[in-house]
Amino acid sequence: MAFAKKLKSKDFCYLAEMETPKGVDLSAFVNNADRLKGRVDAVLVPDLSHAVMRLSALAGALMLKDLGLETIVSFSCRDRNRLAMQGDLLAAHVLGLPNVMATEGEALELGDQPGAKAVQDLSPAEFLAAAKGLCDGRDMGGRELQGPPSFVLGAAIGPWTDAASAASRAAEARQAVEMGASFLIAPPVFSLPDFAAFAQELGDSGAMLMGSVLLLKSVGMARYLNENMPGVNVDEDTIRRLRGASDRPAEAVKIAAETVQGLKEYCNGALLVTAGWEDRLPDILELATR
Repeated sequence: MAFAKKLKSKDFCYLAEMETPKGVDLSAFVNNADRLKGRVDAVLVPDLSHAVMRLSALAGALMLKDLGLETIVSFSCRDRNRLAMQGDLLAAHVLGLPNVMATEGEALELGDQPGAKAVQDLSPAEFLAAAKGLCDGRDMGGRELQGPPSFVLGAAIGPWTDAASAASRAAEARQAVEMGASFLIAPPVFSLPDFAAFAQELGDSGAMLMGSVLLLKSVGMARYLNENMPGVNVDEDTIRRLRGASDRPAEAVKIAAETVQGLKEYCNGALLVTAGWEDRLPDILELATR
């Protein structure tokens, strides 16, 4: 459990997000994963993010584990009731995947499965309580387990738009730590001063705080995020920088790497999110770790 040791060390932590394929051809998934060996402390495997049907996160994480990478398995509260959630948590332990966290899950209307119905039996906070209960040897019905699991628990921090909502998110994060979370992942960072203010509001929570770094693939993507993603503000200087670059993908990589370097002053780690450009992850890491 090298990731657990890294969390205790408080050294800067490098995480990368890798989506599983929409199908069973794992060639690109494996090739991209191979290039991350020795470069990241863990790979976060999202669980049907953006409500798009894909190979399950548990299967993808197991593949990465077999390749020698440590993983964080994400569970979407959108898609499971408490029976399935607890069963999959036990499966994660048995499969040797102890690092877990939960998200609410994006709205199904954004996805590719018309007619799908959300479950939302548990909130991410209730997920933490359920996981902690399993570690203590009992399920959510109060029944004793035949052998308890053990987990390294994490929590996602929701977006904030002003000082009041930042204070609310910080309070939620502290509560997650009280419930057992040992790492916290913040939303995509595009303004370091804004993130610094949040980190100060959070204070020393006792958990590792990590900022997400989302690769800006285009000017259109930046504009879309500004208009549709709460708490996101890609400034005009960054947009002009992307627009004027002769090699926009390379410039996007530079911007991401600079954000990672900037985060080192305010938190303990960064999660790199490339949204389908996983082949760019090594380039970002190369620049960010110089």
